[in-house]
Amino acid sequence: MRSQSFVITGMTCANCVNTVSKALNKSDKIVDATVNLATEKAKVLAEDSLSDADIIALVEGAGYGAIVNDKAHQEKIAADALKRAKRLRLSFVISVILTAPLLLAMLFDLFNVHALMFLHHPVLQLILATPVQFIIGSRFYVGAFHALKNKSANMDVLVALGTTVAYFSSLILAVFMGQTNALNFESAMVIITLVIMGKLLEHNAKERTTNAITGLMSSRATTVHTENGEMPIENVKIGQIVRIFAGEKVPLDTKIIRGMASFDESHLTGESLPVVKSVNDALFEGAINLDSEIFAEVVRDVNDSTISRMVEMMSEAQSSKPNIQKLADKISNIFVPIVLAVALITFVLTWIFTGVLLTAIMHAVATLVIACPCALGLATPTAVISGTGLAAKNGLLVKNANALELANSVKTVFFDKTGTITTGEFELTHFTGSDENLKILASLEARSNHPLAKSVKFDGDLYDLTNLSELAGRGLTAEIAAKKYYAGNAKLMSDINIKVPETTDTVIYLATSDELLATATFSSTIKPEAVQTIEQLKSRGLTTIMLTGDNEISARKIQAEVRLDDVKAELSPEEKAKIVQNTEHSMMIGDGINDAIALASSSVGLAMATGSDIAMEAGDVTIIGGKIHKILDVLEISHKTMLKIKQNYFWAFFYNIIGIPLAAFGLLNPMIAAAAMSLSSVSVILNSLLLTRAKLK
Repeated sequence: MRSQSFVITGMTCANCVNTVSKALNKSDKIVDATVNLATEKAKVLAEDSLSDADIIALVEGAGYGAIVNDKAHQEKIAADALKRAKRLRLSFVISVILTAPLLLAMLFDLFNVHALMFLHHPVLQLILATPVQFIIGSRFYVGAFHALKNKSANMDVLVALGTTVAYFSSLILAVFMGQTNALNFESAMVIITLVIMGKLLEHNAKERTTNAITGLMSSRATTVHTENGEMPIENVKIGQIVRIFAGEKVPLDTKIIRGMASFDESHLTGESLPVVKSVNDALFEGAINLDSEIFAEVVRDVNDSTISRMVEMMSEAQSSKPNIQKLADKISNIFVPIVLAVALITFVLTWIFTGVLLTAIMHAVATLVIACPCALGLATPTAVISGTGLAAKNGLLVKNANALELANSVKTVFFDKTGTITTGEFELTHFTGSDENLKILASLEARSNHPLAKSVKFDGDLYDLTNLSELAGRGLTAEIAAKKYYAGNAKLMSDINIKVPETTDTVIYLATSDELLATATFSSTIKPEAVQTIEQLKSRGLTTIMLTGDNEISARKIQAEVRLDDVKAELSPEEKAKIVQNTEHSMMIGDGINDAIALASSSVGLAMATGSDIAMEAGDVTIIGGKIHKILDVLEISHKTMLKIKQNYFWAFFYNIIGIPLAAFGLLNPMIAAAAMSLSSVSVILNSLLLTRAKLK
């Protein structure tokens, strides 16, 4: 099995999406195909034997275009998009120029201004209307042909049918019936012009929705400083040492090997306060070094570094389809045929009751045009794009669009302990020994890479060491003023025949070869925002439970400190997953490899970016910086996104519910109907874009 993304060209509405989806999913070799109108992309999961060319052929057979969405085709995709945008703008400009004279003549006539009466001449109207109808409007005929060939009806069918009826009815009236004062060439022209204007506005709005991705890419460095000079970022390999000067951006994901500095990670985490980083601390690509040169080892290359992964995750989320979108798909499948039936009934009844063919035609045309379902197809994807953009600005990478829907209905929140509720680091909580002993221990631990070593601190100068030696898995030994000291665990004490009491605590012992000098006891450091976060989750009516492989005593201690509802300790990864899987409307937050199964099993999985890559792959949302309070942001963004989707459905249906009856009863001019139809799509897009500017509590 393989997954591949494609850029789809030629789609105009929700029914186009359905047509492409049907064309792809009818192949036995395609497991799943998701098509998104807002991003104009399709994500296809297919058997290895089905080539990209085969998939493109399926799309082209449905009347649309497809380009493989990978790095090799980015230039072609960009050029094609630019070409289509230019063609759309040119079409709109030409259409406006040709339509304006007839529209002005009509408006002047309404106010009894006869200066432009010559524009009412049927031959002139025919000359101006024909290129708009059959050259500018050719896109609608092509789209309608392919839609009908695939046994579906889309927006193109409605526009093509409505404008064709208006055009040819005017032609018949002028040529065969000799009527020159009841022509409606301008109606067809204005409808086409307004629809193209709506598509142009949609195109411009869609460009704005990708600002988060564009902003991320622009924050990337292009070159890096190595120990041997400067080189392009693309040439840097994992394991290379890079220099990051004050004021520079971190070029790739790295680990500090020498130096200490403050870093601005606000573009990644949403946090405005700088973060101090020192040896062995991870640096994320794009963070800004504020004050001091450091040396760092590259841990991910340009294709796998933070910004590349953020862009990929956001693109995946924007291309995936939330469950709520299925409602729009079902509606659009039956909506257009119903509209066609309503338009036909309107035509027949109006002709019967009025006896005027032209009136019946105009009522039917207005009904067809007002019902175009563009807004319906844009309601969900535009909100999802804006929601993922808002999430990215606040340090959250949404990989699965369903997470934005499902997080809104979460009832139980499960937490891993280490790296999630706790920092994964330790603090010295108890020391039995003199200040002199603490100074000796600190002098030894200052040379150690053990995680506990950083927690042993002493205010003042440390001793110089000689004959320092690390004892694998046990600790270390060194001499101070010709006297030998040992610092390490119970196994090291046993090796040198020093008896120590049994304990479940995490400790480091300090001893000489013949006596125990001191005991340092450590405990996990709870993240400072953990207590308040859990308190706020509980105030929302959510149940909070910690799942950990740690022992019961340590787990209960953490539970008491952060006031969780419950804790389940000494669990294997499989046991964690089973608990999560058997709980409806669950959210799991974790960072380790042992959390990956539980993250994938939950309704919504939140992975800490400070943890393992496997956890991030398994999660639906990645929390950059590992701040636990970002859970609240996920819930708030989910709520705002779902609210936007519902508002968008309101705007999508509002115009139809009000407009179709008005059009059917002759109270809506076809040109006004076209304007309302375009306005509904623009309303939906602008409403979604408001989400990108939302402020989180």
